[in-house]
Amino acid sequence: MKRISDYFSDAARKRQVMEDCSSTSRDLSVSPAGISTPNMNSDLELQNATRIDSGCSTLVSDANESFWPYCWTIEQKNEFVKKNNWLFFHKGKLGCSVCKNVGYLGTEKNMGMRLSKEWINCEITSYGESRKQQLTSLRKKIFDHRESTVHKTAVKIIEEEERKLETVCLTTIAREEEITSLFRTAYKMAKQNQSFDDFETEIELQELNGIDMGRLFHSADACESIINHIASEMRATIIRRIIDSMSKISLMLDGSTTVSHKSVLMLFLRTYIEEIDMQEPVNLFVGLIELEDVTTNGIYKSLISHILSLGFTEEFLEENLISFTYDDGAVMLESCGGVSKLFKARFPPIVVWHCASHRLELLVLDVIKEVSGIDRVKSFLDKLYVIYHSSPSNARQLNSCSSMLETEISKIGRILSARWVASSYRTLLAVWQDYEALVRHFEKGRSESGRDRKEKRRYESLHRKMTSVEFVLDLALICDALQELSELSLGLQERNIDLYKAHSKIECLVDICGKRSTVPGPYHKQALEAAESLQFKGVPLQRENGTDDPPISPVAFYEQLKIHLQKILLSKEDLELSRCGRVLDSRNWPANARNNILYGEEEICTLAKRFQLNERKGIRAFREHLKFGEIPKELSQITHIYHSIAISTSDCERGLSEMNLIITPERASLSFATITSLLFIKLVGPPLTAFDPTRYAKTWLPQGDYPASDTPSETQKRTEDNGDIFQIWKLLC
Repeated sequence: MKRISDYFSDAARKRQVMEDCSSTSRDLSVSPAGISTPNMNSDLELQNATRIDSGCSTLVSDANESFWPYCWTIEQKNEFVKKNNWLFFHKGKLGCSVCKNVGYLGTEKNMGMRLSKEWINCEITSYGESRKQQLTSLRKKIFDHRESTVHKTAVKIIEEEERKLETVCLTTIAREEEITSLFRTAYKMAKQNQSFDDFETEIELQELNGIDMGRLFHSADACESIINHIASEMRATIIRRIIDSMSKISLMLDGSTTVSHKSVLMLFLRTYIEEIDMQEPVNLFVGLIELEDVTTNGIYKSLISHILSLGFTEEFLEENLISFTYDDGAVMLESCGGVSKLFKARFPPIVVWHCASHRLELLVLDVIKEVSGIDRVKSFLDKLYVIYHSSPSNARQLNSCSSMLETEISKIGRILSARWVASSYRTLLAVWQDYEALVRHFEKGRSESGRDRKEKRRYESLHRKMTSVEFVLDLALICDALQELSELSLGLQERNIDLYKAHSKIECLVDICGKRSTVPGPYHKQALEAAESLQFKGVPLQRENGTDDPPISPVAFYEQLKIHLQKILLSKEDLELSRCGRVLDSRNWPANARNNILYGEEEICTLAKRFQLNERKGIRAFREHLKFGEIPKELSQITHIYHSIAISTSDCERGLSEMNLIITPERASLSFATITSLLFIKLVGPPLTAFDPTRYAKTWLPQGDYPASDTPSETQKRTEDNGDIFQIWKLLC
């Protein structure tokens, strides 16, 4: 009668693997005799069976030679290998790769020390009748060998040899001057947004200038590898410092599409690192995320996965994530299940903030829909855009009349659309300042002999519209409003702005809108005077016939603007946070604040609780600040965290603009990892004059991840064979 252990023999395993090779449906948990053997460890058989792809004979050989001890499960095998990375296996027996590689101890050998032939030749087996005894015996043998003096000496020899090899690599493969020159050249190309194909040309130029650039790593692939390594090391250094110092962070997010029509997310961190003596929080680009799934859950999962891949943990985020600032994407704003809602549910203490600058843009679009008459000015500017962009001749004539107006229309084009308010204001201001030149151009266009009747009628219509009293009044009213809105937009994009300042700026503009309905602004005041005299900047004006198209009502316009501005003020919860932040700046204190030792106690307590800091330490620090004027460390920490709450995603917009400069149609095939590296160096990396490539070269060379396409530069053909033109070159050189 066969025993159950017979099914674990080499012959049984060989028969089983042979049968598996000819069978289309494998079941390694069944023995050749058809008896169910749950202890046979089908995972082990499957691993060895699938390890080979060159035929059944090779499969059988490898399955027997590289198998670990039969008494181990795959979990036990993985655990022992993880704790003892020097273990290797042969026909179910154990060996030591360190002792095998050392061979002899040399000068490290002391009296009585010798390498074990059994461990070198992989002959260590288990003993005992039961599986428990076999496991115990192997465990003891591994422990005894690991703690033996001989094995530790062998490990020491191997480590010394590796250090010597690294030194040889650094000194023979590339000298320090050569490798740093290569790294600095690659870094310069990333900073200047040059093509990788120019890398060899840059090296050739430096060699012509007498610099020794070595013979290796001159290819475009080497350039890409160097740039990826530099960016990866820089980002990892910053992330490690943030994590080690437990600095609070804010997430800033904006979405867009590339020229390849791929959806991406631009991710920035806003943080203050106490240990490096910073004055203000900084915004740091950390990643460009490609979105395969653009649903709410898809974006949320991609974002969380990317943040964790940077080195952050969920425990760190729970304790140190303070705000989440996003743009106006639909999946971000979705009332019931947007990405912002998911982040708020996952991290309840954070401040969820819709970018103030984006909200301002949406406000302008809402006012356009609510107030009749604004579309007339918008339509007029759109017609100008079409006329001067469709005809180079018209553009040249406009440039002869006003170079400033031509520049603004060519650069900005349509106004009051999905773009920054400041851009629309610059275009309208150009029309206002060059009003006379534009009117003269229309007069010339309607009477010019070289134009057809249709063009002349178009210029006649534009001239009539522009010289009407109603148009001048509308233009002036919108100029006044856009001037205020553009200044607010630029103010909200400042890097040192906080919640209190942002809320105060918006409240100030709300008050201004309440007054402007009765007190005209500077532009509207000039327009009213021009309407009375029927002359503006030397151009006669006329009133439109009829009352169907009256000018925009200032009362209705500013009332709608005020209503929509109030909607972007802080919510009740965030308003409380803004009120508390007021006490952090002594310029906002009342006159008798220093005489009231309890002033600001409630606000500091609220901020410390919201930021998960010690409340009593914060209160004591603020009292010292009240009494002595000094700013203790605990109070400084609260202030820096409060300023780290991101108000605007304008830096993300700037990052997307840089991305569009990198991902041109010719470079659309760049991997996202490379694009991220280029963006990081461009947005975060130090200037070329301050860049020290030594530390990055020393960490790149030992990795050995060099491009296979890189060949010694002497074998590359650097001068093209252009026939007899070479003789002309000799004359010129």
